[in-house]
Amino acid sequence: MLLEGGAKAFVYASILVAIGASTVHWLLLQRAAADLGTERVAALDHSLARVGLVAACAAFVSTLLRVWAHTVAAFGFEGSRSWDALMLVALRSRWGQNWKVQLTASAVCMIAGAATLRSRRFWPLATLSTVVFAASIPLLGHAAGNGPRIAVHVAHILAAGGWLGSLSVVMLITIRTPQQVRFLILHRFSALALPGAATVVAAGLVASWLYVGDISNLWLTDYGRVLALKAALVCGVLVCGYINWQRLRKLHGESASFFILTEVALAVSVVIVTGYLTEIAHP
Repeated sequence: MLLEGGAKAFVYASILVAIGASTVHWLLLQRAAADLGTERVAALDHSLARVGLVAACAAFVSTLLRVWAHTVAAFGFEGSRSWDALMLVALRSRWGQNWKVQLTASAVCMIAGAATLRSRRFWPLATLSTVVFAASIPLLGHAAGNGPRIAVHVAHILAAGGWLGSLSVVMLITIRTPQQVRFLILHRFSALALPGAATVVAAGLVASWLYVGDISNLWLTDYGRVLALKAALVCGVLVCGYINWQRLRKLHGESASFFILTEVALAVSVVIVTGYLTEIAHP
């Protein structure tokens, strides 16, 4: 369970950063050109392409790791050393059919990311492949085979990437830039954070209702208790986000740094807990 949960957490972290890279490219940097200048935006966009490529490579590696982890779950560590067992899980099982879709999408993401690093013309392909990869993730989880649940999960992933993935990407690409540049971009990011956070919470509530059923299952079942922990961490992220928004809005960016880093750290914790949660049978 821990092995598969860790592999899933790695997948989630990768896709959130990849979604964040596309979101920052289309909705933040392009709009900040008038304030930052075209040369600064071009340099940041190049850094953004590198982050997107690293995320795509991580997504590809973590997808390969998932098939090995799933083989271990089915046959044990000894059995997972068998090439036949690995091929059975990857190519001939029902799980493997959906896994191949995810692997293909991650490979296209990686190719598109490399192309984007060479030319900005490939950003549409990188964005499209990222969305396809995000849509493939629920096919290997609790939502598999259920259209409405898949739609809820995809909305949850895309919104989380647009919110927390974008925040992480902005912090990464502005490490070597003047502080005022970072906070100018973060100030614009606040307009994206609110709808992203609202969608994450709404989709999360719908998913909780679908999976938990009776509210008492929140404390009576392992799934409910881990879900409650995830909800508590998300609340922590929301509180930090609100503080950041207030301080950036009042142009006190310097005092927001601690809460921005705390928000990112809590977001990482949410991803780890989510990876574990998806391995627990729901009520």
